[in-house]
Amino acid sequence: MMLVHVDDVLHLAEDPSEDMTRLSKIYRLKDGTGEPDRYLAGNIERVQTSDGSVVWSLSCHDYLNNAIQQIKSELSQKDLALKQFGTGLRPYPASYRPEMDVTPTLDEEGTNKFQQLIGILRWAIELGRIDILTEVSCLSQHLAEPRDGHLIAVYKIFKYLDISLRKDKDRIVFDGKFKFVDHVTFNDVNIEEWKDFYKDAEEEFPVKGPEPLGNPVRLSA
Repeated sequence: MMLVHVDDVLHLAEDPSEDMTRLSKIYRLKDGTGEPDRYLAGNIERVQTSDGSVVWSLSCHDYLNNAIQQIKSELSQKDLALKQFGTGLRPYPASYRPEMDVTPTLDEEGTNKFQQLIGILRWAIELGRIDILTEVSCLSQHLAEPRDGHLIAVYKIFKYLDISLRKDKDRIVFDGKFKFVDHVTFNDVNIEEWKDFYKDAEEEFPVKGPEPLGNPVRLSA
C-alpha cells in the first residue's frame, strides 16, 4: 500500500469535474473539489471586466498581508514600527541609490533577515506586484553583503505595500480576448529614427562615489 500526499491539485479543463471524480475514486481527497481560491500562496478568484465577461485573476493580498503583520510583530519587539519607515507613497525615495550606500554592513542576524525579506518581495513580484520590481532588483544585488541602509529600504518597500493594500486590491486579470493590431498602423514610422533610441544619451558617473582602491586594470581586445 502506498500513501501519496500533496498539498493541492490544480486541474484545468473544459469540464474538470469529470477527471476529479475519477481521481476521487482512487485517492481520498481530504477537502473535496471545487473552484480554486489559492495557488502557490496567491489568491485566485473570478472578476468581471468592463465588457461584462467573467475571467480569472491572481493577487497576493493574503500573502503580503500575512508577511506585513509578521514584520510589524517583529519590529514591535525592538520598539520599532513599520510606520517609521517613510511615507509609503513609493517603494523607496527616488534619490536613494543602493549601490552608493556606505552605511555599516549588517551582522549575521541582520543579513539573514534582509535575505528573508527580499525572498518574500521577489515572490510577491511573481504573484503580480510588478510595481516593486525595479527597487527589489536593485536591492537583490546586495544579498551577499547587505548594509543597514539596504535593510531600511526593504522596510520602506513593505511600508509602501502596507499602504497600497489598504487602498485597493491589485491583481492580474487573465483576459483571453485577442486584440488584433493592423500593421498599417505603423506605416508612418520613420525607420531611421528607430535605429538608435538614445543617440543623445551620455553615461552619468556618480559625483559622490567612493574613491577606487587597488591597482588599475586595463583590458585589451
